[in-house]
Amino acid sequence: MTGDVFEADVMSLFTDDGERKYLNAAERKRFFRARKMITDRSERTFVELIFWTGCRISEALQLTIIRVNVEEAFVVFKTLKQHGKNKDRKFRVVHVPRRFMRDLDRAHRLHRSLGTPRDGSSRRLWAFGRQKGWRLVCQVMGKAGISGPRATPRGLRHSFGVHCILHGIPELRLQDWMGHTSLNTTAIYAKAIGAEDRYLIKRIWRM
Repeated sequence: MTGDVFEADVMSLFTDDGERKYLNAAERKRFFRARKMITDRSERTFVELIFWTGCRISEALQLTIIRVNVEEAFVVFKTLKQHGKNKDRKFRVVHVPRRFMRDLDRAHRLHRSLGTPRDGSSRRLWAFGRQKGWRLVCQVMGKAGISGPRATPRGLRHSFGVHCILHGIPELRLQDWMGHTSLNTTAIYAKAIGAEDRYLIKRIWRM
């Protein structure tokens, strides 16, 4: 079995009992408001990065200063899960809101670090590990009143995918932004149901 097929087969937006693994629109808004519970600006930007880009925790933790473009407001992730013919596509560009980039710049002193001879552009933005990154996201989930299988970093990543599909982002672009090996994996976000499905059909009614 190839990596492409395996990734598409095991990935689902629902548990075996039919419970959502992703945040819906209302939960996504609550999460964004609740992020302010993190008082450390550097740690808060970690959570916000996943919210705005749908990146994996490991990809966020590997982000270095040189891979953040402050002027054009985008970050360059090293994609960690690539297989087969796509294994050479190691890096991907994802744009972020300028207001978030300004916060990222202030919290990590990006402009000050770029071009300095010591401890400069190769420095990672966050020095902590996966366990703390996971805990930060889950703490915000708790503050937002979100529980169950979706109250995880993966649930936040999934919510980014669903959010993009609902707002008309083509699947090919989303595949690139999320670093999926196969388009079949990205296509699961088009299968969101419930209130998300109603949002889509209301766009038809307006026509």
